[in-house]
Amino acid sequence: MIDSLFAASRPVLVATAVLGAGLALGSGDSAAQSWPTKPIHWVVPFTPGAFTDVAARLVTDKVAARLGQPVIVDNKPGAGGDLGARLVAKAPPDGYTVLLANHPGFTTAPALSKDPGFDPVRDYEAVTGMMKFAMLLAVHPSVPANDLKEFIAYVKSRPGQLNYSTPGVAMPHNLAMVLLKQAAGIDIVHIAYKGGAPATQDLVGGRVQAMFGSWVIVGPHMKSGKVKVVGVSTASRLALAPDIPTIAEQGYPGFDVTSWNGLFAPAGTPAAAVAKLHEATQAVLNTPEVREAVAKLGLETFPIASSAAFSEQVRTEVAKWGKIIRDANIKPE
Repeated sequence: MIDSLFAASRPVLVATAVLGAGLALGSGDSAAQSWPTKPIHWVVPFTPGAFTDVAARLVTDKVAARLGQPVIVDNKPGAGGDLGARLVAKAPPDGYTVLLANHPGFTTAPALSKDPGFDPVRDYEAVTGMMKFAMLLAVHPSVPANDLKEFIAYVKSRPGQLNYSTPGVAMPHNLAMVLLKQAAGIDIVHIAYKGGAPATQDLVGGRVQAMFGSWVIVGPHMKSGKVKVVGVSTASRLALAPDIPTIAEQGYPGFDVTSWNGLFAPAGTPAAAVAKLHEATQAVLNTPEVREAVAKLGLETFPIASSAAFSEQVRTEVAKWGKIIRDANIKPE
């Protein structure tokens, strides 16, 4: 009797379970579709006033206006940006905590650190690119070179005798020179400094002979004649210095080192929330007001069609720079 009653009630129990699961799924879908319903936190893994922080604050109010919720910048500096990346990787995947990360520091972390505490592909949903910038190859006036060909020839004539400065091993400044060393077959010694200011000071002072740096850092010294610029790291020329040819133009086709930053959400964040944040951010970046403000900093906006396209670019960068780092025998720290 009990067995027959249980058997008879089983379809009802199954139907109830299925209905409950459907309601739960529907509730989750509804929450994703209505996102956002509360403030969104953009974790910037650097100090206030740093490049990434400035980039975030240029757009957050405008993104907030489009989404209808506040966008709050949370500075979480430490471990060269890795601390903030770890925090976001472990955050709830609901779209309310995202990371504004820099390439190449973020994308090269697995190759340059024994245990960064996160994987840039596995642990995040790539949301959108935001801003990008070129670097200029600057040399001290004592170096008898006015273009890249002359600089390469001069370095080759003095293997291991010349130095270049950078703000650190994992910084784009160093990786650009690593790539040039591989492409041109030159031997120039790396000296890593604790920040861009001392690295630049020693170039201007002649204690090192070369450095890759952003327009904001290098431009004023170029205008004053304290350094010479022999090439641009990106595939296209810099809008603020259109007369300076790219490295690719000067005999190294395919050479392209573009530093960028972009938004990343924890893995598992609903696709609807990712898409909304992508669309709102790109819409803001495409406004004349923001494009003009970005250009004054020597930067460009980073237009990208979709989160899927950005995700594919991240995967490509991780693979590309991992190989370059291994080929250069740069050891994880």
